[in-house]
Amino acid sequence: MPVCPNCGVELAESARHCPLCRSAVEPDIERAAESADASFPEKTVDPEQFDRLTDAQKRKVFLEVFAVCVMIVCVTLIAVELLVDRRVIWSLYPIASVLYLYILVSVPVAADTHRWRAAVLVALATPVYVLVLDLLDPTRSWFLAIGGPIVLIVEGSVLGSAALITRLKHKGVNAIAVALVAAAAGCAGIEAAADMALRSSVALAWSAVVAVTCLPVAGLLFYLHYRITRRASLKKLFHL
Repeated sequence: MPVCPNCGVELAESARHCPLCRSAVEPDIERAAESADASFPEKTVDPEQFDRLTDAQKRKVFLEVFAVCVMIVCVTLIAVELLVDRRVIWSLYPIASVLYLYILVSVPVAADTHRWRAAVLVALATPVYVLVLDLLDPTRSWFLAIGGPIVLIVEGSVLGSAALITRLKHKGVNAIAVALVAAAAGCAGIEAAADMALRSSVALAWSAVVAVTCLPVAGLLFYLHYRITRRASLKKLFHL
């Protein structure tokens, strides 16, 4: 606060004359400059400096925040069921699903460039998740009869086709053909597992239609790749 140099009276910030002695008051230029600098800094510094974090640090922050969100969801589900039903039964199903989702998201993020390691961990987590769903209902058991076999068949088809595609020297339409063959084999395995669990015999029906549809197309794509297009590239073929 400015002070009159003649009588020592405290003045308002905008005062140019002393109301008591009418002396002129010169503005304090240095103080005004300091006040302006304090009010309007040239650059605001972020104390966390997120833009300077490395990729590993960003992944760590994401995983921590995501873990907290998952914990909040799980606690909320349990609290809601306790308040409504005064027991914990149905909330265990969404909690198991949320935890499985956390694994599906966090494992690839944590693995970063180790994609196959992440794929193996996710593949191991999937049958465990299905088994947990089965154990939550003790009145019936379906994991060994149908749940586990179907999970293993699907994962085997996906991982097997992915492994074959990555080993291809020249990837083109032959990659699509491998995926179609894996899809046909997976559908046949799923129907066979379901038939064995329900009727103790195998009679392929809808999976046969899938195979009849996919296998000729896969054969045509293999022919186009190895006989006509010669190292066909998906980017060149579809102008990507």
